Amino acid sequence: MPHNHSMTDHKPPNYEFHMPRLFTYPLPVGIISVLLGGLLYFLLRESQPIIAAFLLGISILSGVVYVGLFALLKRITNLERRLKARDKFLDEIPWQGDETVLDVGCGNGILIMGAAQRLTTGKGIGIDIWTKGSGDNRREAFQENAKIEKVTDRVSLQNEDVRQLPYDNESFDVIISGLTMHHMGFDTDKAMSEMTRVLKPGGRMAIYDEPSTVFYCAKLMRQHGLQVEKKTIDMVFGIKPHPATAA
Repeated sequence: MPHNHSMTDHKPPNYEFHMPRLFTYPLPVGIISVLLGGLLYFLLRESQPIIAAFLLGISILSGVVYVGLFALLKRITNLERRLKARDKFLDEIPWQGDETVLDVGCGNGILIMGAAQRLTTGKGIGIDIWTKGSGDNRREAFQENAKIEKVTDRVSLQNEDVRQLPYDNESFDVIISGLTMHHMGFDTDKAMSEMTRVLKPGGRMAIYDEPSTVFYCAKLMRQHGLQVEKKTIDMVFGIKPHPATAA
């Protein structure tokens, strides 16, 4: 079920993608790299002309590559592109509208808000871990996005660890997660175990992540008794069989 996201009709949601700190100030760093190369060239051009020319070339190339990488990251993390990717991911799930949904590692809520738009009587819970100092800001951004996406009555945010979920067995119809599982490292198996535990029989699990993580999660899904319905390079979709049909 496609959704239109007009950037002109209202204030856009804040689904900020946190870039590596290295890319926080791209232009100044690029300029400094070139200037440093120029300074080294000026100091060494008479005594070591070959080395001076080499360092100047490396500095200019580094500056250009750095700014170019930043521009590429900005394009990849463009909000409109991310919303389209979100809808493509969520549209793979056969929604009924009454599901109870869990979003693991929800951040500011880009996935759970999209899921909530597909619900009528259902509810969505986004979980994440944040420090004491960042909790208020995270909650404010989440709630503001819920208002913008018009789903405040269908979503909630909780500070929980996927490796030790507080929910009862078989609590959720759908579990989704985007770009979170690759952060789990050696705890990925534990996270998958907990996610499977709280998923209802017949419920669906959908994970969007890096290709290597998706491959590993698909393997773990099977190990934990889920049937993998569909897998692409960056998405995997599984279903938890009913006990009567389990292998």
